Amino acid sequence: MKIRALLSLCLLLFSAPLAAERLQFDHRLYPPLKEVLDAGDAAMLDFNNSNPVRLVDLIAVKGKSAKDWTEALEIVSLVRPREAKDAKDWMALLQKQMQARCPASFEMIAEDENSVTFERRSSNCPAERADTGIYRLVTGKRSWFQLSVLVKGEIEPAARAQWLALLASARLD
Repeated sequence: MKIRALLSLCLLLFSAPLAAERLQFDHRLYPPLKEVLDAGDAAMLDFNNSNPVRLVDLIAVKGKSAKDWTEALEIVSLVRPREAKDAKDWMALLQKQMQARCPASFEMIAEDENSVTFERRSSNCPAERADTGIYRLVTGKRSWFQLSVLVKGEIEPAARAQWLALLASARLD
C-alpha cells in the first residue's frame, strides 16, 4: 500500500504544469531507484513547486536524504523556454548555461524528433551539484521535461548502462 501511494504521488508530481502531457518512464530499470521508491522514505524525496511553471522533483538514490545525496534523479517539468524551438535548441541553451558556470565536456548520446540525451562531465566545479550528469530532454506540445541523473564523482559503467535504459524508456502520454 505504501509503495502504491508513493508511486501515485510521484506520477502526479511528474505531470506537467496545466495538466498537459504526462511523462512516463520505467523506474524499475535502475534497481537502486526502485529500492528507494519501494522503501517509501519521504526524506529521500524533495518536491519544489515554488515556481508553478517549473516543477522540480528530486529523488536521492544514494545518500542520506534528498538534501545529502551522492546520486540522484531530478525530474523537471516546465513550459517551453522561449529561447528554444525544439529539444536540440534546449540542449544547446542548457549546455551554454553549464559551460558559463565552469568548464565541462559534453557527449551526445541519442536524439530523436522530440528528445535528446547527453552527458555532462565537469569535475572540481563548485557551481555544479554533481561532477557527472546524464540528461534526457523530452519535448511535448505544451510541456517539456528534463530528466537528470546526477552523480557526485564518476558513474560506474553498469550503473550508466542502467540509467541510460531508464532514460530511453521515457515517453509522453
